Amino acid sequence: MTETTHNPETAEEFLSLVQESGLLSARQVTKVRQAFDVSNGVSGEQLAREMVRKRVLTPFQAERLLEGRYRGFLVDGYRIREILGVGGMGCVFIAEDPDSGNKVALKILSNQHSTDAGMLARLQLEAWAGMKIDHPNVVRTHRIGSTGAVNYIVMDLMRAISMHEMVALGGPVRPDMACDMFRQAALGLQAAHDKNIIHRDIKPANLLIDHDGHTSVLDFGLALVGDDAAAEFSLAMIFGHDCLGTPDYIAPEQSRDSNKVDARADVYSLGCTMYVALTGRVPFSDCKTNKDKLEAQRTRTPRPVHEVNAAVPRQISNIVAKMTSRDPADRYQSASAVAAALQPFSKQRPVKFDFRRLITIRSKLARQRELAENRSRATSSSYITSTLSWVDQPSHHLRAEGDTFTDNETPAVRQTDNRQPDRSSGPVEQVTAPRPQQRSVQPIPRGWYVQSIKSRRKTPLKSARCDVGTATHCDIRISGRSCDEHQCWLEFDGTHWNLKQESLTHPTYVDGALTPYAKLKPGSRLTFQDGNGFVLRHMKQSQDDSVLSTIPKAYLAAGICAAILLAAGLAATAWWLFG
Repeated sequence: MTETTHNPETAEEFLSLVQESGLLSARQVTKVRQAFDVSNGVSGEQLAREMVRKRVLTPFQAERLLEGRYRGFLVDGYRIREILGVGGMGCVFIAEDPDSGNKVALKILSNQHSTDAGMLARLQLEAWAGMKIDHPNVVRTHRIGSTGAVNYIVMDLMRAISMHEMVALGGPVRPDMACDMFRQAALGLQAAHDKNIIHRDIKPANLLIDHDGHTSVLDFGLALVGDDAAAEFSLAMIFGHDCLGTPDYIAPEQSRDSNKVDARADVYSLGCTMYVALTGRVPFSDCKTNKDKLEAQRTRTPRPVHEVNAAVPRQISNIVAKMTSRDPADRYQSASAVAAALQPFSKQRPVKFDFRRLITIRSKLARQRELAENRSRATSSSYITSTLSWVDQPSHHLRAEGDTFTDNETPAVRQTDNRQPDRSSGPVEQVTAPRPQQRSVQPIPRGWYVQSIKSRRKTPLKSARCDVGTATHCDIRISGRSCDEHQCWLEFDGTHWNLKQESLTHPTYVDGALTPYAKLKPGSRLTFQDGNGFVLRHMKQSQDDSVLSTIPKAYLAAGICAAILLAAGLAATAWWLFG
């Protein structure tokens, strides 16, 4: 079934799409007509802005409707509110439970995978394992469902950052915080092991951490379920090989035969993941191909954590080393033993991250990945599970600049939320939410430029914000494969430049240190994985540095000769006086 798109030009046309979408009932639409200006002179975008401002619609819903797309907002009664994330299997949305009205995470298998037996088996296995395990450190799955065209699972909603994102944006995690996060993850894994479930795909992307530092394990799509031989046979038949897992984190025995593993395989993968959290790099970062990575897991020992990051105490480094022993007999024999070993070094701390910006980055990465893989784009899809249909459409700018958060109910980090509880599914008469704060306009920098380390080419910085990456529209373009299209950006605050990392896959180093945020100074050196990069400079600094080079060589030589003669004269005088 296809969806004919027609951009609503007038307020009435927009309101008709709202009712057709099922987001508002006929009674609620009548209240909208009474509460908002829908006269002939009002455009559809103007009405959409007002409905978003008063929280009748979310920005995602309004933008989708302005594109003329009205199908797919209701999936088996679950009302789609916002995007939460994108994975290889499909999209995850913030949705409202039709029975309780609570917010949930709705994971929907994308259209392109709807007939893929392997992906469907993984979704079913993930749901089944998630429903069987009831533990605070495991993301709880409530149900699995299908409309015939859409397959989905319903999970607890976590407004959280993954360990992968945390390290990519913030660098290595503080040792005491990391110990507590992995202690919690180990407890969650122990709960799975108690149910005879082996995760088999523990990696940074599958650990979620919220603002309080609470950590949960998710994605049991490759789990080995001891009492479900049919599910394991199905996975083996579909994927056609015995090596299931992620090469950077897979246990040696799992890389040989994924069917014959126990809890100690998860301990190994958890140790590799903790290695990344503490060092900012995978255990065998020199290996580029999957074949080399698997061979390294089987035959090599990673460099000790405390040698890579001197801030990590040797005791914690030793725990990671024991978790990642090649021989399962030399590891901790259970996840609970890992938790006990980490307990003395653990301290739960708040985790600061900007969830609004995180959602934006996830969206951009999804678009880049899918475009790079040349996946087909179904512009006439009836449902919102075609990922490119939302990440690659032009924005209607319903949000303030920089405000791309997904759910009107939750504030950005480090901002006070004075808004009233969300009632967008109920009557229209609501308290108006305050307008998002606009970004202040900074003065145009003068005299600043960057100089390429390799080519020595100079690029002047002409605006207060400069994008860095491989994309053609970036102000500072970087060649090579060590950067993303949107790697990072520089922002001028009137006196200093500040760097903010954007890529989750490639690091940016400032004077050799991995950092997501940094205040730069003249001479700061920004480099990437291949050593390419640039130096930030200011015209005044360059002039000061070149003062000596402007002195004529003749005068310089004369000055040196005069100094030598003066020294000789003083020596002769001293000899004559004191003999």
